[in-house]
Amino acid sequence: MSIWWYIATIAISAGLLFTILCCINLLRGIFKFKDKAIVLNLPVLLLYTIAIIGGIFLIIFNKSFRVPWILLEVMLLLSVFTALVPITSQGIVSAGPLGCKLLPREEYSYEFGKDKMGECLKLYRQGTDKPATFHLGIKNMKTVKLLADWYGKHNYENPLTR
Repeated sequence: MSIWWYIATIAISAGLLFTILCCINLLRGIFKFKDKAIVLNLPVLLLYTIAIIGGIFLIIFNKSFRVPWILLEVMLLLSVFTALVPITSQGIVSAGPLGCKLLPREEYSYEFGKDKMGECLKLYRQGTDKPATFHLGIKNMKTVKLLADWYGKHNYENPLTR
């Protein structure tokens, strides 16, 4: 067995450990709020699916070095939760390996639109031109109500507050 297999396994294990810590902190942040809606980014979900399928092929076709790849595949399956983005009435929950923080809703505006993958929700953060785009969970009544009640529409100014 080549030394590169060992180095690759250690590097992937460190990266997935980082992802699992993010996942645990994200789940803690999700359970902290009772009034929340969860949206998903379709391209990220597709990339996870491709990575999981690639890992299964590595397990099947790599006969001599199978145990580390099985462990990595299990960790990858557990870390799929990092694709979830919880939206609450206070803001958006963001998780990292060291903890979970709440990004205040005042920094965000939203709009519904279309892109190459269909209907989408675009969340704009103050000071950025490129939005975060979500495709799954956007037609949920809870999501629509949270956005309409607490978040401002993008490029919209209320004439009553001028």
